[in-house]
Amino acid sequence: MGMYELIKLLAESETEYVLVGGLAVALHGYPRVTMDVDVVLAMEPANLERFIAHARAAGLRPVMPVPLESLAQPERLEQWRREKGMLAFALQGREAQATVLDVLIASPVPYADLRREAILLDIGPYRVPVASIDHLIAMKAASQRSKDRIDLEALKKLRDGESS
Repeated sequence: MGMYELIKLLAESETEYVLVGGLAVALHGYPRVTMDVDVVLAMEPANLERFIAHARAAGLRPVMPVPLESLAQPERLEQWRREKGMLAFALQGREAQATVLDVLIASPVPYADLRREAILLDIGPYRVPVASIDHLIAMKAASQRSKDRIDLEALKKLRDGESS
């Protein structure tokens, strides 16, 4: 399953989500290669149930050897975040080259804020909520990864109207 198919899955499942990460950075105009799709989900039980049902039907499975339903157990996610430093619940199709769908379990920007300020972009026939540049800046600033520092500088230039 590729990026477009993952976007289609999210849209057609009527899951409440916001696209974040490298793909969101690229959609804002910074040419960047990414190998995964990062999202923040509304963590309400009904939304998670809908997402899990559609993910299962699409053949997605956790990269870790845990049940897919673990995504709907906030206490377990918090334990993994605290004890193992887990930041995302990764899902992947069965194909060798399948794109990973990373569901962020600890976002520095709450879902409600991300959704309220998200921009809607058309990807094929789908309207995709993409995190705002300011929220992507906040998320990248909270990270310790070098590639996020590069994205951070590019996002600041985009926000300030400079060419990247």
